[in-house]
This record gives sequence, C-alpha cells and structure tokens, in this order.
Amino acid sequence: MEYVPPSPEERRKFKSTIVPMLREAVKVELSTIPVGHITLSAVVVHQEMLHLALAGNLLTSIESGPQLYSTALLPTYGGENDVILHSNIPLILERCEKNNLECFLKIEAPYQPPPTLTDDEESANIGYSLYATTVGSLTEYHSIGEFYTELERMIKACKPYIDFTNKDLQFSPTEFFPDKMTQVTGQKSAHHALKIIIDQGEGSVGVEDAHYQMFLELYLKRTEWECYAVPKSPTIKKYKDSGNMLVYTLALASNAAYCYLLITIQKTWQISNLVRRRALIANIHSIMINIMTPLAEFMVEEPFENGKAAPTFEFYPTAAGEDPDKVDDAARELQAAIKQRLDEAIALTPNLIKKERLNAIKFSVDGCLLAYTYYYSLNFPSRSWIGSFN
Repeated sequence: MEYVPPSPEERRKFKSTIVPMLREAVKVELSTIPVGHITLSAVVVHQEMLHLALAGNLLTSIESGPQLYSTALLPTYGGENDVILHSNIPLILERCEKNNLECFLKIEAPYQPPPTLTDDEESANIGYSLYATTVGSLTEYHSIGEFYTELERMIKACKPYIDFTNKDLQFSPTEFFPDKMTQVTGQKSAHHALKIIIDQGEGSVGVEDAHYQMFLELYLKRTEWECYAVPKSPTIKKYKDSGNMLVYTLALASNAAYCYLLITIQKTWQISNLVRRRALIANIHSIMINIMTPLAEFMVEEPFENGKAAPTFEFYPTAAGEDPDKVDDAARELQAAIKQRLDEAIALTPNLIKKERLNAIKFSVDGCLLAYTYYYSLNFPSRSWIGSFN
C-alpha cells in the first residue's frame, strides 16, 4: 500500500495534542523539585533538574521554550486542590518521613505492569495502591506513569507529524549534565530524552537509579534516620502571621532566589549565543549551590513553632510581571530582592556566626549578579546600569 503522508490538518492536530502534554511534563518535573529539595535529597533534586531540562528541550524543539516564571506554571503545595497533574496525589512539602515517602512513591509509581513484590516489600505497609493504577482520576489518565506511557507513544509516532527545530536553544551535554543531556533534533533523540525521564523516575521499576526504586529503599529504612521537624507546606503568610520576622524574611529571600533560578533557566531556552549561554548556565549552578542550598540549610536550623522553618517555594512577584518580553527586567528585580531580603535578615539576627553565614550567601549573590550582568551587557551594552561591563 502506498504511503500517504499526513495532511496539514492532521499535522496541526497532532502538534496541538503533543505540545500541551509536553507543557504538562515540564510542570510535573518542576513540581517535584521543591518536594525533593525540602527533604534535602540532593540526588532527587539533581535528577529532577535534568528531567526539567530534558522536558524543556523537547518542548523547545517543537514549539518554544517554557515560561517558568509564571503563576500559572508554578505549583502550590498543601491546599485541597494542590495535586500533581490533576490526580489525587497531593503536592505537600514536608520532612522525609512515612507520609512524604508515600507521596514520592505515588508520584513516581509505575503504570504497567505492577511489579511482583518481595516479602520485605509486602511487609512495608505501603499498600498495593502505590504500585497500581488507582492513584487518582486524571483528566485523561489514571496515573503519572500512564501519562508518560501515552506521551512516549506519541513521541514514537511523531516523525511524519513534527518538524524538530531550535537545537541551538536547547541545553547541550557540554553545558548541563554531560552524561545524560540530549538535544532533540528528531524522533529518535526525542524518544531518547523522554526515556531518560521515564527510566530515572516516572513509570519505571527495577532501574537502579530510578526515583521509584530509591524511594522504595528509603521507605524500607525510614526508621534509621531523624529529620528536622519542619512545618507541612509552609507559606509566606504563615511565617508573617507568626510574627517571626527572621524566618519570614529568609523565606522571602529563598522565594526570590527560586524565581531567579527559574527565570535564568527560562532565558537559556531563548538564547543561542554560546558566550551568553555560558553566563546564564553559570548562574544556574551558582543559584542552586551557593544560594538556595545554604539558605535552605540555614532555615531548617532556625526555630519555628514546635520545630524548624523551611523554604516555601512560592512565586515572588515583580513590577515587571510575567510578561516574557520583560524577563530581563524581572530578573534584575529578583536579583535586587535577594540582596535586600538577606540584608534584612542579617539585621534581624543578633548572632554573629549567623550573620557571617548570611553574609557568605550574600557574597554569592553578588557573583550571580555579575554573571547575569555580563550576559545582559552582551545584549544591551548601552544600558547605563551595567557599569564596568560597558
């Protein structure tokens, strides 16, 4: 039978289906980063950042890069309607204990086939529902694993329907995660990128470094460690209402840093110049390692109510707003906000050692300012605020 290529209408319909799915995949990966970060699970955060970059590369190759600095995309946690991908799996920020690990197992649960449990796994009292497809009623899917199964099916069938572009706007192995990063240039590389996400996490069982396998092992050993007693799904409002201004200010600094990270990642999917990309990617590493991590470590040592404080991972608004055309203005406001909130926190604590720790974080913020300023100077060399980079 003679091959008949799809019509323009069929191609349009296929693209109009797969693009929203890829945007949902970006949102899924973004929503799990704070959940891992608040448990201080470095391995999980590392892999979820890879998955976010891969999902963003997939989306960029078909349409345009994600807009991460967005109230519509940024997940919220702890509310009645705060669930992952329209399922019944709650999005909750809490310490790494039984309930939290069960949430992780639900998020990373496979779709098919359910595994045969060992005697130890059977006795771990996590229940069959964590392995089966009854984790919720998604709009179109019964589980996260099923969502990725359907997305994989579409990727496998996409060759005659999709023209892949924008390789120069995607994260490359020389820039980010050299062993795993994939630039999407066709159906084969698109499937490879998605398989990395699936094999390391959602819908995967028996893969050594898969999230599901890691969390199952953690669950079985959950009585062997102690966790900070942090509040469940903390919010800026809760901190402010408590009157603990130091914790409140630290949380604002953390949120500004988180949004600054997202806006830097977002910008990287829009720039092809290698020198400019290098400056932005240096910023990504510095924000995560030198600002967000020490801020989180500082907060989980800070008393709050009957335990300790923790980051809230909420949207930090700017005057520039969420307009993609004003992303650089928003970035500059977020830069300034991090420094302002750290200065306020330094003034609020009488402890000299704590002041030194916060000043060290502030020093790292200055390095991030220089990196982003350098990128900005390459784009707008006439702007007076750039100073020495003119």
